[in-house]
Amino acid sequence: MEANQSKLEDYSLKPVPDSDRKSTFNVTITSCAWIISLSTIFTGGALVAGLSFTDAILAAVFGMLLLALIGFSVGYMGAKYGVSTTMLARQAFGRYGANVFGILLALTMGVGWFGWQIAFFGMTMAEMLPGQWFAQPEVAMVWGGILMMLTALLGYRGLAAISMIAVPLIAILSVWGLAEAVNQLGSWGALWEYQPTGDPLTLFAGITIVAGNAASGAIVFADVTRYGKTGFKGGLGGSAGYFLGGVFCIIAGAAMAVAAQVPTIGSTPNIPAAMSQLGMGFFAFLILVFAQWTTNDNNLYTGSLGLRNVIRLPKAAIVFLLGGAGLIIALIGIQDYFVPFLNALGTYVPPIAGVMIADYWIVKKYILKQPYRFGEGTNYAKWNIAAIISAVLGGVAGANLPFGIAAVNSVIVAFLLYIIIAFILYKLNINFLVGKKAEEISGF
Repeated sequence: MEANQSKLEDYSLKPVPDSDRKSTFNVTITSCAWIISLSTIFTGGALVAGLSFTDAILAAVFGMLLLALIGFSVGYMGAKYGVSTTMLARQAFGRYGANVFGILLALTMGVGWFGWQIAFFGMTMAEMLPGQWFAQPEVAMVWGGILMMLTALLGYRGLAAISMIAVPLIAILSVWGLAEAVNQLGSWGALWEYQPTGDPLTLFAGITIVAGNAASGAIVFADVTRYGKTGFKGGLGGSAGYFLGGVFCIIAGAAMAVAAQVPTIGSTPNIPAAMSQLGMGFFAFLILVFAQWTTNDNNLYTGSLGLRNVIRLPKAAIVFLLGGAGLIIALIGIQDYFVPFLNALGTYVPPIAGVMIADYWIVKKYILKQPYRFGEGTNYAKWNIAAIISAVLGGVAGANLPFGIAAVNSVIVAFLLYIIIAFILYKLNINFLVGKKAEEISGF
């Protein structure tokens, strides 16, 4: 019983031991599954509404490359020390500052976006399989939500297991969809020569759409890469999987949208209808189920790791608490009312990564000359005032700067601000690390 409880805890409050570290391939496939989702496929459809097919590919490559670079920086730290993103934040923001981050992840990813994705799953199922009892929105929400909660409950083991099934399957089925799209158009040349019929987009606007869609996953890369064997292997595996999965999904979605030319739902490309028109039938259903499953369980997984760092409840209980709340929100049908709130909170997640990158690579190493360590007996500051100020200002900048990509802007601004503020305060002999909190054996 104790061994099973330990496995369900998934090293949420301590470093992953070397004996449980996974291969680079394992980390790559698991992070690939994170980005393979209907929203990513929909992104491809949205791009070709305003870009040529070739420009849509360029937008996918450059947008995902930006996120892979950010993800590698965070993922390297997670793999080197074997700890989650929220655990890493203890060094950068202080013990109590990391608690705020954990709550932020629990509210946004563990409840809000988890519930929104469940509702999206249910509505898409009904669109794809009208008249089927198991595809009725509320029914699909329940069984889909339960599947997602089960793999999140198992932690990384559950995510990796379903990823090993889902990634090859979705890759094969997406290649089939791409081939059917080419067949429908008559040739590859017709696909390459496609020109948009909707309102035109610039290439930079396309890159912004790609990066904005998937930024949150790259920010919390350490939650997956902490199982990597070394910092470099974990960071590389995570960023490579995220990049390849994202580019592949966007290209497949773009090709299917071009070939099918089905009416949009408002401004959203109707990818399920496109899949059906291309003759994918039941296999389109499989893509839908596995794509949403492997992405939304990651939302709950990250949210539960965040909250586990704050409250003294078993991780399993937190998974059911957050997942149940998200499912109830979806069943009641109030998930869309949370979107403005989630977007507002989500503005402050990317700059947190900017501060964490600056703290590890520059501030602690070259300014404060303090080593990173975790585990029993580690002393953290209670609060890092410079880090908190930098993250808040980075979020404000990301939300208000009239140029660039909001998520990337906030990361860069927070990164630079933290280095500058920390350097000035250090030279003025002003201590911005407030209080001390020793880590106990329980992780608290």
